[in-house]
Amino acid sequence: MAHEPGMIIALAGHVDHGKTALIRALTGIDADRLPEEKARGMTIDLGFAHTALPDGTIIGFVDVPGHERFLTNMLAGVLSIDSVLLVVAADDGPMPQTHEHLAVLRLTGIEDVAVAITKIDRVDSARVEAVATAVRDLLARSGYDAPVIIPVSSLVGTGIEAVRRWIAAKAASWHRRSAAGGFRLAIDRGFLVPGTGLVVTGTVTSGAVAVGHRLLLSPSHLAARVRGIQVHHAAAETASAGDRCALAIAGARIERAKIHRGDWLIAPALHAPTAHLDVTLRTIDGRGLKHADRVHVHSGAASVRGRALVLGARDLPPGEDGFVHLVLDRPTASLAGDRVILRDDATGRVVAGGHVVDPFPPTRRVPREQRLASLTALLRADTGAALAALLRAEGWVDLARFALARNLDAARVTAAASGLPATRIGRPSRPILMSDEASAGLGQALLRTLRSWHDKHPALPGPGKAALLASLRAWPEDVAEAVLLDRLHAGDIAQTGGVLHLPGHRAQLAPADAALWTRIEPAIGAEPLRPPRVRELAELLKLSPDDTEAALIRLERFGLLLRVAPNRFYLPAGVIALGEIAAALAAESEEAGFTAGAFNQRSGIGRNLTIQVLEYLDHIGCTRRAGEPRHILRAASDILG
Repeated sequence: MAHEPGMIIALAGHVDHGKTALIRALTGIDADRLPEEKARGMTIDLGFAHTALPDGTIIGFVDVPGHERFLTNMLAGVLSIDSVLLVVAADDGPMPQTHEHLAVLRLTGIEDVAVAITKIDRVDSARVEAVATAVRDLLARSGYDAPVIIPVSSLVGTGIEAVRRWIAAKAASWHRRSAAGGFRLAIDRGFLVPGTGLVVTGTVTSGAVAVGHRLLLSPSHLAARVRGIQVHHAAAETASAGDRCALAIAGARIERAKIHRGDWLIAPALHAPTAHLDVTLRTIDGRGLKHADRVHVHSGAASVRGRALVLGARDLPPGEDGFVHLVLDRPTASLAGDRVILRDDATGRVVAGGHVVDPFPPTRRVPREQRLASLTALLRADTGAALAALLRAEGWVDLARFALARNLDAARVTAAASGLPATRIGRPSRPILMSDEASAGLGQALLRTLRSWHDKHPALPGPGKAALLASLRAWPEDVAEAVLLDRLHAGDIAQTGGVLHLPGHRAQLAPADAALWTRIEPAIGAEPLRPPRVRELAELLKLSPDDTEAALIRLERFGLLLRVAPNRFYLPAGVIALGEIAAALAAESEEAGFTAGAFNQRSGIGRNLTIQVLEYLDHIGCTRRAGEPRHILRAASDILG
């Protein structure tokens, strides 16, 4: 039956305060699914249930564990929900986990919190009122004014209808998450079902998916095809942002993979694992965050250890906001806007919370003031306002990176940038929006660098692109390359073979090397994918191997050759052709990857040379190895052209 999608409500609170019993009273579903939970009578992992409102709207419930030993599981349940019902038992009143769960909710920006005071059948009315007063004071100190408080007895049914009315009122005013952007599902469970195969469950963070769609498991980069969908235990053809769903998936390698809580199932275009996150955080009252503290980072359904580097001028005192750079022990698939909670590595206690601002922070050193200005600009939710503020802070914006970080359609970003006082330059696949002032400044830096290079090496034609861009460490490589291409088109810089130079600079090969080049070029070009070894060239040229190698090195300095292996030199066109083979193999693969065996078979260059060529493509940044397969990072023609 078709369902009207609805909100996800988490029930949080101290252990044994009646969360599971309340969900059972509301839905008829026992959210304790594990035998250990039923035996102990307490939730130790996430539980899920749902109910339908009279209009058909489905409300999903997440039962998060209350015991402090299962705080990690609790955090996996509250980082992707819409509203919270905080559960406090009338006989106990607020307890340690009540305070900690409430702090987590506040730190992650969850504004909508109501309270169910449970087990009122065990106490008198005076005790219920005293607990309500204590809860109201606690929430007020946490920034929640005038909360809805509902006394409940799940055992006898008192207050259950009042909770249902609160849920219905919330659902009526709730705004469904936009299904815009690429599909993302934070996986909290993965298991095998006989007759169905591999199934993963989670809450859809963004986008939509349909049966038959192809996705990627990230960060492990495994292809998956969606074979079936359930939304709140009902078969469906699609699922979209806000849905609690289960996906039956299949793939060449994914069925043998270990699915971990915290993995992401995403649209392939969003695959960009990162071990560095710039986040905005607020520290918990009573606990601060020191620079370089070891922490556990919770985002989506993942828990990853790492180090927190405070970006301001000092440590973050208790109860204060600030920007922090997180260095993770392993990559994650986080994007901007994802909620984040930090726990102290030593004590396990929550210390701070907030959200991701930039999932792809710069790897080069950036002045602190400039970086803080850039992060402040990225806090703006409006796309156009954020782009304008970034231009003021940095002078440029990598539009593809900006769109990926925010999971935005490229056309939307282009439209938002169209009215800004800046010029779009660079390759179509990697456009850079740049102010005229910044473009002129970097252009002059390029020209100065080339003049200096020519002064130091008057007998050589010029540096290669990689060497020239590496000398401009103050600028991101993609930005410097975009300005370089702009100056090449303008004629301010010239290119000969694989080297760059000022238009007026002329360097000539020595007559002997020029004569050798007329013989070497056709010999290498005859088999561009498998050129002769140095020794074979020496025999052809009737020179010693040492003299031949020296001549080849001189030709390499002129940009005419590339040393791919110790005993082989290639024409740049040959390396570009090998890169095109790699790209074609990757494009044909569901996982956008290829193996050395497939490359050897397609290129026909032999096993040993295949390994040397692929290591060279890795070295120049064309490919990256991830286990057995390799994936394309950039086209070889972009790097060498």
